Amino acid sequence: MSEEKIASVLGLKPLSEVLNNDEDTSKTELLTVDEMFGDLVEHKETEEDSESVKDIDLAKKNIESIIKQGDDSLVEIISIAKQSQSPRAFEVVSNLMKTLLDANKDFVEMSMKKKYAVDEMNAPKEAAQANVTNNNLIVSTADLLKMLKGDKS
Repeated sequence: MSEEKIASVLGLKPLSEVLNNDEDTSKTELLTVDEMFGDLVEHKETEEDSESVKDIDLAKKNIESIIKQGDDSLVEIISIAKQSQSPRAFEVVSNLMKTLLDANKDFVEMSMKKKYAVDEMNAPKEAAQANVTNNNLIVSTADLLKMLKGDKS
């Protein structure tokens, strides 16, 4: 195969033209890998993958909204508890604080789940397959007892 054929297939100039050309080679434009092979390496995300990420985003936004509203409520309930000096009011404050802490933990968990979902969506599907070899031994209980005792009959 000649240089011209190889160069034309790869979309390049033949080496003979490049060497004979007196142009400044520093002005030549370099292509990125995505520009060169973008049509060959396409990741098509499935509806299920994108839907699970959207669901995680929605849950995360809901938790964030609850946390913001809870913070505002906590400030008001603390002021009410201070004014009333009621033990029940302080109990409500502590319950709300515990609930907000749990919501913050859930928020962090949703972030981690989203990260794993996106990583799994972008991971190659071939890596998930593994060869499993199961060795099954089908033996009756009498045969098993004989094997354990060492009887060969």
